[in-house]
Amino acid sequence: MIRLEPMTEDEFGPFFEASVARYARENTRSGRWSEDGATSRSRREHEQLLPQGLRSPDQFLRTVRDAATGERVGELWFALRSEDGPKQVWIFWLGIGAPHRRKGYGAAALRAVEDEARRLGVDRVGLHVFAHNTGARTLYERAGFETTNVVMWKPVPR
Repeated sequence: MIRLEPMTEDEFGPFFEASVARYARENTRSGRWSEDGATSRSRREHEQLLPQGLRSPDQFLRTVRDAATGERVGELWFALRSEDGPKQVWIFWLGIGAPHRRKGYGAAALRAVEDEARRLGVDRVGLHVFAHNTGARTLYERAGFETTNVVMWKPVPR
């Protein structure tokens, strides 16, 4: 159903900038970060993870394409990580464009990540999803991901 192709330099620049903005926005929306400085903090984190852009070690940036038509339907960014315990594949981003959602592309991309994890000798795939992203949470749960922890916040009434 899909092909994962290495992201090109032409695709990477816009992806990187959108990712920086999106991560800042989502962290602000979730209450983890204040709006002031969120974009610069997001950029720093992205630059630490991708210091050499597309050639950053153990980082895999892919364009998700429809296998039959070749049409670009989304992006996928995952990494091989082992700094905090067992070696694992960590999904930083899976995004399927709005016109292509709920057609099986996201589920197919997750299966492709599992194939990559096996190829890399890893038996665990992890990810983070913001609680307000109910569509993504549903996709991940249907794909067999389990919640490992929950962080909760409550505003203090004034």
